[in-house]
Amino acid sequence: MSVPVAALVQGLLAASSLLVGAILGIAWRPARSLTAAIMAFGSGTLLSAIAFDITLPAYQSSGFLPLVAGFALGGTLFTVIVGYIDNQGGFIRHPSSSRRFLYHHRQDEASEVLDRIGHIEVLHSLSPDEMQAIIPLLKPLQVEAGMVLCQEGAPGNSMFLIVEGDAEIYKGPQRLAALGSGEIFGEMALLTGEERSATVVAKTPMELYELDKGDFDAMLTYAPQLSSGLSRILARRLRETTQSTAKLAPVDDDHWRRQVLDSVEVDIPISEQQFKELAQSSAPLAILVGTMIDNIPEALVIGFHVGTGHTGASFLMAVFISNIPEAMSSSIGMRQAGTSASRILALWGGAVLLSGLVAMVGSQLVPVVSEWMLAMAKATAGGAILAMVASTMMPEAYEMGGGSVTFSTIAGFLVSFWLASSAF
Repeated sequence: MSVPVAALVQGLLAASSLLVGAILGIAWRPARSLTAAIMAFGSGTLLSAIAFDITLPAYQSSGFLPLVAGFALGGTLFTVIVGYIDNQGGFIRHPSSSRRFLYHHRQDEASEVLDRIGHIEVLHSLSPDEMQAIIPLLKPLQVEAGMVLCQEGAPGNSMFLIVEGDAEIYKGPQRLAALGSGEIFGEMALLTGEERSATVVAKTPMELYELDKGDFDAMLTYAPQLSSGLSRILARRLRETTQSTAKLAPVDDDHWRRQVLDSVEVDIPISEQQFKELAQSSAPLAILVGTMIDNIPEALVIGFHVGTGHTGASFLMAVFISNIPEAMSSSIGMRQAGTSASRILALWGGAVLLSGLVAMVGSQLVPVVSEWMLAMAKATAGGAILAMVASTMMPEAYEMGGGSVTFSTIAGFLVSFWLASSAF
């Protein structure tokens, strides 16, 4: 068998597990512990393969300098390109990248809301964590002049924060007070659900945020301290009303804002609809490209091995195993985004074919580049693979499996080392 054909076959073989993982993601969702064990075993095999199939041969042929330059370049390229791909909709291919996207999405959302409601001083009575829990529940609302926002005697099912505009409060036909930008009303409804004690009518066109009692009550199961936080708001409102001459301590808006943004968490639960909207913002093409970015370095190394006559059995095994959980989680995400099973399989079939072609290209580079350049290329690929293991596989494996993944990782490392040592 010729070198290019051998490289093509090995590249296709190593990447074929992408289809295996895709089928598992479509038809069956294995237990988290099993997925974690596979991912951890794959991480161990890749770490061993990087050390003995990439790093050691490159060092023996060209010294330490190409290793330093190549690993730094590979890690940098992987991080920058994957970050761009994730922003284009490829984030859902990994649970870790999904969480990073969700984190930045929530931080951007919080920043946008804070730009509009940061001047509402009474909210500063809430801690940053409490404020962060409330922000995803706020619904923007625009109303025209004359619209009734609260009706006296009606059930209280929401509170409002005024961004812009003016409103008036009535008790029967009597006008009691006016409300303006930076004020809130209806907050008692979130704690008691009692009937409205007064009517609030928009005097001018208004921009508001509405906080629904149903959403608030659901969030209390996650953050019960919000109830005490709202009580502090009511206490402050009462103090401001009864002691109008009292001077409240000045609030550092910038410091409070930074604290709120720093308190962003990805563990705050989101509704199924919210997750579906996030999934639909992903793009199958970006997912495929992102996966290829993950697999191109591996395919190149396979090609390099074939071109230099190195069997690379441990590396082939490592790539094959590591692809399964990656394709599985990506396929689950694409299904949630509404992608058909046939299209998912077609995308992964294309990824397998491209991996084989990249391996073939890698084998053809060996005779036309210098030994130093080949060592540099291997190190670059190794840096990219190591960046992938560190940023996705190992964190995800530990999160899903806990401390038990330690033994799967060790087993993967030792098995890969045993296979690699037989080639020495």
